[in-house]
Amino acid sequence: MAVSDGRGGASVMADGGVTGWIAVLTLFTLNMSGIGVTKGFGVLLLTLQDQLASATWILGWIAAMAIATSGISALFSGILKRRFGVGVVVTVCVTKIGVGLIGGSFATTTLQLALFYVLAGLGIGVSNVLAKEAVGRTFNENYATAFGIAKSGTFVGLLVMPPLTQFFLDTYGWRGTLLLLGGLCFNTVAPGAFLATSPQAALHVSEEAGYRRLSDQTGPISSMPRTNFGHFCCTSREILLKDFSLELLIDARFWDLTVVKSSTKFAYGMWVIYFVSAAQSNGFTATEAGWFVSFGGIGGLLAVIAQGPLNDRGVLSSWSLTTTTMVVCSASYCASPLLTSNWAMMTSTLLIGFCFGVVSVQVDVLIRQTFGVELMVGAFGWEKLLSGMFNFMLGFLPGLFYDILGSYVAGFMVVSVVQILPVTLLLHLWYSGKK
Repeated sequence: MAVSDGRGGASVMADGGVTGWIAVLTLFTLNMSGIGVTKGFGVLLLTLQDQLASATWILGWIAAMAIATSGISALFSGILKRRFGVGVVVTVCVTKIGVGLIGGSFATTTLQLALFYVLAGLGIGVSNVLAKEAVGRTFNENYATAFGIAKSGTFVGLLVMPPLTQFFLDTYGWRGTLLLLGGLCFNTVAPGAFLATSPQAALHVSEEAGYRRLSDQTGPISSMPRTNFGHFCCTSREILLKDFSLELLIDARFWDLTVVKSSTKFAYGMWVIYFVSAAQSNGFTATEAGWFVSFGGIGGLLAVIAQGPLNDRGVLSSWSLTTTTMVVCSASYCASPLLTSNWAMMTSTLLIGFCFGVVSVQVDVLIRQTFGVELMVGAFGWEKLLSGMFNFMLGFLPGLFYDILGSYVAGFMVVSVVQILPVTLLLHLWYSGKK
């Protein structure tokens, strides 16, 4: 029996339809594959440092480069969607992820490894944006629940991938581990192919009168100069405005949400990459560190399951959920490199996973509520690009601090500050909405 959303609206199952739930499954598997790429690299970090004779900060920057590449490629999601369709693009991008990891298993230098990880990053960016936009477009009332279910793939990945990657590493070495992780990522081709064969009407862009683009404010194209050059300029301008959603860049609300999301993703990404090494430097074994991360997965899984119904039913607002969890998450990042007790470390990772789960879903909900479905591809694409640049510019810092100081404390302090500062922007966005 379908479950009602509690407000008299459509049931959760009926809301998105078949296409919506295929999109949720696709995003779920993509999120799980993304953890295989990033967390797998984190587990392999010390081994790669020894086998490739590389510094910690260089290897950390390789992971940051993959994240940055995924952001750059995400900006072209709208163009690729309109040209080839969601399912085809997602299937090709998933293939890139698998090829990148399998190719990385044959790398003999850090440069070769970086190139293969960049290829994987190209696939992650576009596929994630398009799958997320498909979920937001097909669900009208229960999108917080749908986003939460899809996001649970990240935390299922955190539960499964660290011990699995460590098992692969102990059994097959780092090359065999990357080869197997690449093969696992290829499983995401299946839901992408289903998405390609599902009804596409709900996934196509349609202009709504409620969203006024900048191009509408400058008069119709017919009033522009009709020379070849003038027509080319006008056409190019319209294409840029439509395909890249450039109007978002002059909207303060977009920048508020982008900084909040970028800082959260950066902080969590650096924690995922460096946590195992930091825990080992505190005396924990690699196996123990892998299990600690699994507790983060449990916390995140609890968060994404609980927040959806509470938010969709109006019990808790996105603003209160996001602000509170950002503060708690920042404190947990700061404490992580100082903890030496098993229970304290498990509690810290549980809180980090729970808080990240809430923030990552609720910011996506706020983007949909603020800009509507027509600008979601552009908003998600620009947000992913800017957060990728943020990771690329600062992703080496925790590893560099460790190389210089011999401790991860300073690096995790930076991560903590990056997480807490954007709370002021979130409050500004809330205040602006009250006017």
